[in-house]
Amino acid sequence: MKIIVLLAVVCDALAVPIDYFTTADDNLDMKAVVDDSAKLKAMTDCFLDRGDCDEVAMSYKKIIREGIECTCTRCNDAQKHLANTYMNGLLSNAPADHDSFLKKFDPDGKYMTKFMKAVNGF
Repeated sequence: MKIIVLLAVVCDALAVPIDYFTTADDNLDMKAVVDDSAKLKAMTDCFLDRGDCDEVAMSYKKIIREGIECTCTRCNDAQKHLANTYMNGLLSNAPADHDSFLKKFDPDGKYMTKFMKAVNGF
């Protein structure tokens, strides 16, 4: 009897839909952002509290910490793609800012490796 109750609880938990993050624009061309040094700097400055944020950048800034700490479990596929493209572009095009980003959002180095594995391939 205990097994049946346990199975019912597990099945019920699995049936709960994921509450995905809401952002201003999941169709953002992040490749164009990371390939344009001014756009990349503007977005990164927003994330690092060094500059103003537009609506789109602010919508992502609000979810960055939770997204990283929870390995993007609330991210939809588009958001995983954007995160993967941004992080790889930041590392390639602005390594000093990449280091600053890590210091702000994962200062103890506990989450980023798992986060990048979760978004890899998107």
